[in-house]
Amino acid sequence: MKLSKRITLIVGGGNGLGRAVALACAQQGATVIVADLNLAAAKETLALAAPGKGHGLALALDIAQPAAVKAAVQAVVEQFGRLDILVNCAAICLVDPLHELTPERFDRVFSINARGAFFVMQAAAQAMMPNKFGRIITISTPASKLSVPLFATYGASKAAVDSLSKSAALAWAPHGITVNTIAPGRMTGGMVDALDRDLAKVTGQNLDELIASRTKTLPMGRRVEPSEVAQAVIWLASDEAAYVTGERFNFTGGQELQ
Repeated sequence: MKLSKRITLIVGGGNGLGRAVALACAQQGATVIVADLNLAAAKETLALAAPGKGHGLALALDIAQPAAVKAAVQAVVEQFGRLDILVNCAAICLVDPLHELTPERFDRVFSINARGAFFVMQAAAQAMMPNKFGRIITISTPASKLSVPLFATYGASKAAVDSLSKSAALAWAPHGITVNTIAPGRMTGGMVDALDRDLAKVTGQNLDELIASRTKTLPMGRRVEPSEVAQAVIWLASDEAAYVTGERFNFTGGQELQ
């Protein structure tokens, strides 16, 4: 198994892609720690990932609070002795016409997607450095390179993540830590469903028609399943990708080619 005995923290693992990643990591032999703003959802994911195995951990975590992030990573190290892999799937996407965007909503997105993501990476790296080994993977988005006026803060915050990850990759390479991002295409379920609903509301479109239209424009004519994206996470977290760092791994089905 590719991640046998690896201590793996999945942030935002309560549902959607985070849950798919937790299940995939557990299947590959990892001990999974599921952190989420919703503790009940984190516990549910853990139960699905490691049924009856008696190991792993579920944590309540708001990554917009750096102190809480440090405490969560410390709890992982105290219980399991180390941290090998971090996968950060936590993010929010707010739909706002740019001329109506408020400072409060701007700051809310950046506090989680950019600022929060960085301090999760930092706390994980500090825990990994003594062991000279680590894998840090953050979920990005095609929106970081595309024009998305109705959710520009999401795209911009993830562009910040891409940039921060490159800098972190260079800074932490001497410590045996790789840092990469994955940009999944338009997925099914989770946050993308919420985004579709918000877009339909803001634009006044029928939800089913909007979903069909946004799917039809994709080069492959379908949306990607979270379980498919999770396999990219597994590869980047494995020994097979030990020499891969500072990369933005496209998993978009050609979405950025349009």
